[in-house]
Amino acid sequence: MNFLFKNDRESVSNTSELDKHNMKTDDARSKNTRKLADARGKYKYNYTHIPSIAMLDKLPWKEYPSMAWLSLVAEEVINTIINTLITVIDTAIAKWRNRKLPRKNLTTRTQPSNAKHLNYADKQTIPNILINAIRFLILEAITKPAIVPILKIIGLSIFGNFLNWILKLIFKAHPKSDPKKDVASLQEYNELFTEIQLPEIANYFEEDEVFAYMRVAGYNPLTIERVDKLEDKFPVTEAQYQEVMGNDDSLVAAGEEGRLYLADYKILSGATNGTFPETQKYSYAPLALFAVPKNSDSLMRPVAIQCAQNPLDAPIVTPKSDGYAWLFAKTIVQIADANFQEALSHLGRTHLFVGRFAIAIHRQLPDCHPLSLLLCPHFQGTLNINNLAQKSLIAPGGDVDKLLSSTIDTVRALVEADLQNYSFNEAMLPKQLEKRGVDDTEKLPVYPYRDDALLIWNGIHQWVSDYLNIHYKSDEDVQNDTYLQNWATEAVAYDGARVYDFGEKYGRIETLNYLIDATTLIIFTCSAQHAAVNFPQKGIMSYAPAAPLAGYQPVSILKGEVTEQDYLNLLPPLKQAEEQLNILQLLGSVYYTKLGYYSDNYFSESSVKTALEKFQANLLDIEKTIVQRNYNRPKYEYLLPSKIPQSINI
Repeated sequence: MNFLFKNDRESVSNTSELDKHNMKTDDARSKNTRKLADARGKYKYNYTHIPSIAMLDKLPWKEYPSMAWLSLVAEEVINTIINTLITVIDTAIAKWRNRKLPRKNLTTRTQPSNAKHLNYADKQTIPNILINAIRFLILEAITKPAIVPILKIIGLSIFGNFLNWILKLIFKAHPKSDPKKDVASLQEYNELFTEIQLPEIANYFEEDEVFAYMRVAGYNPLTIERVDKLEDKFPVTEAQYQEVMGNDDSLVAAGEEGRLYLADYKILSGATNGTFPETQKYSYAPLALFAVPKNSDSLMRPVAIQCAQNPLDAPIVTPKSDGYAWLFAKTIVQIADANFQEALSHLGRTHLFVGRFAIAIHRQLPDCHPLSLLLCPHFQGTLNINNLAQKSLIAPGGDVDKLLSSTIDTVRALVEADLQNYSFNEAMLPKQLEKRGVDDTEKLPVYPYRDDALLIWNGIHQWVSDYLNIHYKSDEDVQNDTYLQNWATEAVAYDGARVYDFGEKYGRIETLNYLIDATTLIIFTCSAQHAAVNFPQKGIMSYAPAAPLAGYQPVSILKGEVTEQDYLNLLPPLKQAEEQLNILQLLGSVYYTKLGYYSDNYFSESSVKTALEKFQANLLDIEKTIVQRNYNRPKYEYLLPSKIPQSINI
């Protein structure tokens, strides 16, 4: 089948028509050759940004962000700037008046609210004028046509630099910036939220049910796996198990019946601890055991935690442990989960995973090729945001270096090792769920991520199948598509995208079914998978006690009596918590484009438009199903189709 140009669909009935067709084909082929040669000059691979990972060398002008995207980002940046300013003003005024801000004990619930700590009269005049002036100046700046080219060149980094400049210029030293100062209560973290609403998770994150729910519906619902029994490195006893699950249950029975689940963070073992700025951070590789109660369709329960891979390094802690040991251990699991999420589930397995295909498609497929037409909207903004990340977020001294437990070199090495071993062909969602043993809804009845993600996966798969069946009528059409095969070859090439196992054979696509599955995985990763790990950064992870990005106490604390202050000292210093709030609030707030909705008349063929309308109707049905599910479970909205962007653009 010929994909040299969109409108080459006419039949050829005589010699004269054949000559014209051949001439037209030769012209189109020559034009495509020139365009692809030009694209290869602009889209070059770089293997040093993160050593050995295929990334874009320099960002072509075509990939710079739109003003619509910049406006959305700017709006969220303004919110974080104002939130920080109000926090600083609140604290400074209280300090100047020798008035301490009210503190609450650890167990006090604080309802989500936009209310400020000082009353309105306290914050009139100069502070309000200053805040409104800053808001006005930022809005003026981003709406002036004359600076559009500058914004496109500088991109996202302008906003972070502007925030730092404002704080340094006006306040010189942040009243809460001393990392050595002990935090006295959780209320101090709550007080970081002023203009930005305190997330609901702040009210109940300590609860065991919430801790278990994070494994199946949190910011990283991808680590638990079913186990038949425990390895020697995690020697949970029958007595410890029954202490939680009851005397009518047993560890052996739970394993045999498929009710035993493990979150093992061994991939993080051996990581080099980081520092901020001179305060020691700690990386952890815990194991956490969960079990579904007998004859139950309820959520699994947390049974035991070991905060290191070697039982000699950390004792086993259970919900029945004395003092703050259990909360301390749960927090270490949350820290490990957050580091896994940011480095692997988020950066490696979505951003960098997809970025390689985005580069290859520009280099090997003409713009009019049906696969290019289908995939390019799902790559919108990805190369730009990856480029910005390697210059800022994941650069030495960037937010990853500052906030995560390990050094930036360790994080980069971890991402590299994981992505090199992350099998494309095993990454299909149904295969992933089966591989981890979490696909059985009877054995593991409560798993919102699994249930909602499968709806989206199947919807995308149907749309991709309908679309590609319009353009490919047989496996032979796939095999004979030179452009497609060149793209597949470059995907696995050492001097290409380095996706080591792409294709049915090394760098070959032999069947239409494989092409459908592979395309589904790419689109699912660009949209739903990224949404599932990105947007909880705002709703959950922006509140540092619920999901600390680093720990500040060694696991050896668990060998003695753990106090409330030990637990508080495990959490990030307030300045770190504020940095975490600012960056994750931004990254989790920008919704640009929506899954299933392409630009007007993007697809010209009526058959494709019909298939797209079917997909859009399916997404509406999925939305209704998820909304209905949320009446019968703790709310999980990260995979509502209306909240899933088309691409990784933040």
